[in-house]
Amino acid sequence: MFTVKARDLAATLDRVAPHRFRTDDDAHDLDALILDCTPGHLHAVGCSDRTLAVARTSVAGDVWTAPVGYDDAAAMRAWLESSDHVTVEHVTSSGHQQLRLTEGPAQITVPAASHVGRLPWRALLRLVLDARDHPLAVGRPVQLNADDLALWRHASEGGEAIEFRSLGPVGTLVTAGPDFLGFQIPHTWESPTPGAGWSSSLRTRLFLFAGTFLEVGARYADCTGTEWVVPARPGRGMEPTLVSADHAAVTLPISQVLKVGKILIRLPE
Repeated sequence: MFTVKARDLAATLDRVAPHRFRTDDDAHDLDALILDCTPGHLHAVGCSDRTLAVARTSVAGDVWTAPVGYDDAAAMRAWLESSDHVTVEHVTSSGHQQLRLTEGPAQITVPAASHVGRLPWRALLRLVLDARDHPLAVGRPVQLNADDLALWRHASEGGEAIEFRSLGPVGTLVTAGPDFLGFQIPHTWESPTPGAGWSSSLRTRLFLFAGTFLEVGARYADCTGTEWVVPARPGRGMEPTLVSADHAAVTLPISQVLKVGKILIRLPE
């Protein structure tokens, strides 16, 4: 038995609630939130076909584990809305596990979901954490779609940064502050090599004019110290124009600039 702030317990449930199997998945033996209590923390564990999320809040409790069906967890979460500090008890009645939440005369009791199979979430996360230093985890992309990102939107309770760290072929480690740890297995879709198709966009925009290489977008200075920008590559047989970086709206053919400025020196970025 322990007492906890209702808002802390509610926030802990919210951080893992999005992680559940779809209703059309044949995985009803895992379709539950798992509440796992240790002497120092109450953990809430959510699991889906591709993700595992664990949030915790500090308590001074006993040691127990109770899976709770999502409907019962939702009822418990709604009850917390009108509470301040609640006492949480893990009890056995007629041979069945129950969780009892009490605040003064108000009380809600939810049954443990006895049909839920064991989820070795601690062992899974130990494997994930051991993979952090694996050489294959370095430099690999983390691929998340919009639905993936939505699952983790409640991971940050106090505005902490949510970090996604690639573990290579193992998956992605997700952390948010000191009390949230998650894991997501990789997608199975075929994706292009990162950066493929970008060669035309990333190549330099150099062109040759009168024996001198100029680059679109680059800045140059003439002998008077006036700075110029090359705004575009000229059409075939046409003279480049330069735009003054010092005087707005001054655009001149390069020949006129060179009559006064004599030379063009490329400026560093």
